[in-house]
Amino acid sequence: MMKQALVFMAPGFEEMELTITVDVLRRAGVEALTVTLASDKLPVKGSRGISMTPDLSIDEISFEKCDMAILPGGIEGTRNLGASSRVIGFLQKMHAAGKKIAAICAAPAVLVKAGIASGRRATSHPAAVEHMIGVNYCEDRVVIDGNLTTSRAAGTSFEFAFALVEQLVGQEAVVQVNKGVLANL
Repeated sequence: MMKQALVFMAPGFEEMELTITVDVLRRAGVEALTVTLASDKLPVKGSRGISMTPDLSIDEISFEKCDMAILPGGIEGTRNLGASSRVIGFLQKMHAAGKKIAAICAAPAVLVKAGIASGRRATSHPAAVEHMIGVNYCEDRVVIDGNLTTSRAAGTSFEFAFALVEQLVGQEAVVQVNKGVLANL
Protein backbone atom coordinates (compact mmCIF):
# COMPACT_ATOMS: atom_id res chain seq x y z
CA MET A 1 0.00 0.00 0.00
CA MET A 2 1.34 3.42 -0.97
CA LYS A 3 2.48 5.60 1.92
CA GLN A 4 0.90 9.05 2.19
CA ALA A 5 2.58 12.26 3.33
CA LEU A 6 0.68 15.52 3.77
CA VAL A 7 2.76 18.66 3.23
CA PHE A 8 1.08 21.73 4.68
CA MET A 9 1.45 24.97 2.72
CA ALA A 10 0.52 28.18 4.48
CA PRO A 11 0.96 31.60 2.85
CA GLY A 12 4.67 32.47 3.09
CA PHE A 13 5.92 28.85 2.93
CA GLU A 14 9.53 28.33 1.81
CA GLU A 15 9.27 27.17 -1.81
CA MET A 16 12.46 25.08 -1.97
CA GLU A 17 11.61 23.19 1.21
CA LEU A 18 8.14 22.32 -0.04
CA THR A 19 9.01 21.57 -3.66
CA ILE A 20 12.16 19.51 -3.08
CA THR A 21 10.48 17.47 -0.34
CA VAL A 22 7.35 16.74 -2.38
CA ASP A 23 9.36 15.97 -5.53
CA VAL A 24 11.76 13.54 -3.83
CA LEU A 25 8.93 11.78 -1.98
CA ARG A 26 6.92 11.37 -5.20
CA ARG A 27 9.97 10.00 -7.05
CA ALA A 28 10.18 7.39 -4.27
CA GLY A 29 6.57 6.33 -4.78
CA VAL A 30 5.11 8.17 -1.78
CA GLU A 31 1.75 9.87 -2.26
CA ALA A 32 2.99 13.33 -1.22
CA LEU A 33 0.08 15.78 -1.25
CA THR A 34 0.22 19.51 -0.61
CA VAL A 35 -2.45 20.88 1.71
CA THR A 36 -3.70 24.47 1.91
CA LEU A 37 -5.05 25.82 5.19
CA ALA A 38 -7.93 27.37 3.24
CA SER A 39 -11.19 25.61 2.41
CA ASP A 40 -10.66 26.25 -1.31
CA LYS A 41 -7.76 25.09 -3.46
CA LEU A 42 -6.64 28.46 -4.76
CA PRO A 43 -2.88 28.96 -5.30
CA VAL A 44 -0.85 29.76 -2.19
CA LYS A 45 1.97 32.31 -2.44
CA GLY A 46 5.33 31.33 -0.97
CA SER A 47 8.00 33.45 0.70
CA ARG A 48 9.70 34.27 -2.62
CA GLY A 49 6.44 35.21 -4.35
CA ILE A 50 6.01 31.88 -6.18
CA SER A 51 2.39 30.74 -6.13
CA MET A 52 1.67 27.02 -6.06
CA THR A 53 -1.64 25.20 -6.36
CA PRO A 54 -2.33 22.76 -3.49
CA ASP A 55 -3.55 19.20 -4.03
CA LEU A 56 -6.00 19.29 -1.11
CA SER A 57 -7.72 21.74 1.20
CA ILE A 58 -7.43 21.16 4.93
CA ASP A 59 -11.10 20.08 4.83
CA GLU A 60 -10.17 17.12 2.61
CA ILE A 61 -7.36 15.52 4.62
CA SER A 62 -7.68 12.17 6.35
CA PHE A 63 -5.83 11.28 9.55
CA GLU A 64 -6.38 7.58 8.86
CA LYS A 65 -4.68 7.68 5.45
CA CYS A 66 -1.78 9.91 6.53
CA ASP A 67 1.53 8.26 7.41
CA MET A 68 3.51 11.49 7.82
CA ALA A 69 2.71 15.19 8.29
CA ILE A 70 5.34 17.61 6.96
CA LEU A 71 5.78 21.32 7.66
CA PRO A 72 7.97 23.43 5.35
CA GLY A 73 9.40 26.59 6.88
CA GLY A 74 9.45 30.20 5.86
CA ILE A 75 8.97 32.81 8.60
CA GLU A 76 5.47 33.88 7.54
CA GLY A 77 4.48 30.33 6.60
CA THR A 78 5.57 29.07 10.00
CA ARG A 79 3.58 31.83 11.75
CA ASN A 80 0.52 30.86 9.73
CA LEU A 81 0.94 27.14 10.46
CA GLY A 82 1.37 27.83 14.18
CA ALA A 83 -1.72 30.05 14.23
CA SER A 84 -3.91 27.28 12.79
CA SER A 85 -5.71 25.32 15.49
CA ARG A 86 -6.52 22.71 12.84
CA VAL A 87 -2.83 22.17 12.02
CA ILE A 88 -1.90 22.05 15.72
CA GLY A 89 -4.73 19.58 16.42
CA PHE A 90 -3.76 17.39 13.46
CA LEU A 91 -0.12 17.28 14.62
CA GLN A 92 -1.18 16.41 18.17
CA LYS A 93 -3.40 13.60 16.87
CA MET A 94 -0.57 12.28 14.65
CA HIS A 95 1.85 12.39 17.58
CA ALA A 96 -0.58 10.66 19.97
CA ALA A 97 -0.91 7.84 17.42
CA GLY A 98 2.88 7.56 17.04
CA LYS A 99 2.71 8.63 13.39
CA LYS A 100 5.60 10.46 11.75
CA ILE A 101 5.92 14.25 11.80
CA ALA A 102 8.59 16.32 10.06
CA ALA A 103 9.43 20.04 10.01
CA ILE A 104 12.20 22.09 8.44
CA CYS A 105 13.69 25.58 8.91
CA ALA A 106 11.50 27.71 11.21
CA ALA A 107 8.64 25.16 11.22
CA PRO A 108 10.02 22.98 14.08
CA ALA A 109 8.80 25.84 16.31
CA VAL A 110 5.26 24.71 15.43
CA LEU A 111 6.07 21.30 16.94
CA VAL A 112 7.08 23.10 20.13
CA LYS A 113 3.85 25.11 20.08
CA ALA A 114 1.86 21.89 19.59
CA GLY A 115 3.53 20.49 22.73
CA ILE A 116 5.01 17.48 20.94
CA ALA A 117 8.73 18.30 20.91
CA SER A 118 9.40 18.79 24.60
CA GLY A 119 12.48 16.90 25.77
CA ARG A 120 13.14 15.62 22.25
CA ARG A 121 16.24 16.13 20.09
CA ALA A 122 15.43 18.68 17.39
CA THR A 123 16.92 21.38 15.19
CA SER A 124 15.72 24.44 13.29
CA HIS A 125 17.00 27.40 11.33
CA PRO A 126 19.39 29.36 13.59
CA ALA A 127 16.99 32.34 13.46
CA ALA A 128 14.25 30.19 15.06
CA VAL A 129 16.31 28.76 17.93
CA GLU A 130 14.68 31.17 20.43
CA HIS A 131 11.35 29.41 19.75
CA MET A 132 12.76 25.93 20.42
CA ILE A 133 12.01 26.06 24.14
CA GLY A 134 12.14 22.74 25.97
CA VAL A 135 13.88 20.72 23.25
CA ASN A 136 17.31 19.15 23.32
CA TYR A 137 18.58 21.48 20.59
CA CYS A 138 21.05 20.10 18.04
CA GLU A 139 22.81 21.75 15.11
CA ASP A 140 22.89 18.64 12.93
CA ARG A 141 21.50 19.19 9.43
CA VAL A 142 18.76 16.59 9.99
CA VAL A 143 17.71 15.30 13.41
CA ILE A 144 15.52 12.24 13.89
CA ASP A 145 14.15 11.50 17.36
CA GLY A 146 11.54 8.75 17.33
CA ASN A 147 8.61 9.88 15.18
CA LEU A 148 9.90 13.48 14.84
CA THR A 149 12.26 14.63 12.09
CA THR A 150 13.58 18.20 11.95
CA SER A 151 16.01 19.98 9.65
CA ARG A 152 17.76 23.35 9.42
CA ALA A 153 16.99 25.31 6.24
CA ALA A 154 16.40 25.37 2.49
CA GLY A 155 19.98 24.18 1.94
CA THR A 156 19.25 20.96 3.84
CA SER A 157 16.09 20.18 1.84
CA PHE A 158 17.55 17.22 -0.07
CA GLU A 159 18.95 15.61 3.08
CA PHE A 160 15.62 16.20 4.83
CA ALA A 161 13.59 14.75 1.95
CA PHE A 162 15.80 11.66 1.63
CA ALA A 163 15.60 11.06 5.41
CA LEU A 164 11.81 11.06 5.04
CA VAL A 165 12.00 8.66 2.08
CA GLU A 166 14.14 6.29 4.12
CA GLN A 167 11.64 6.36 6.99
CA LEU A 168 8.62 5.83 4.77
CA VAL A 169 9.84 3.38 2.11
CA GLY A 170 13.40 2.35 3.00
CA GLN A 171 17.05 2.84 2.10
CA GLU A 172 16.76 1.12 -1.28
CA ALA A 173 14.33 3.85 -2.41
CA VAL A 174 16.89 6.48 -1.35
CA VAL A 175 19.54 4.79 -3.51
CA GLN A 176 17.20 4.44 -6.51
CA VAL A 177 15.88 8.02 -6.41
CA ASN A 178 19.35 9.47 -5.91
CA LYS A 179 20.62 7.68 -9.03
CA GLY A 180 18.57 10.25 -10.96
CA VAL A 181 18.84 13.21 -8.61
CA LEU A 182 22.55 12.99 -7.65
CA ALA A 183 22.06 14.84 -4.36
CA ASN A 184 25.12 15.19 -2.15
CA LEU A 185 23.99 12.96 0.74
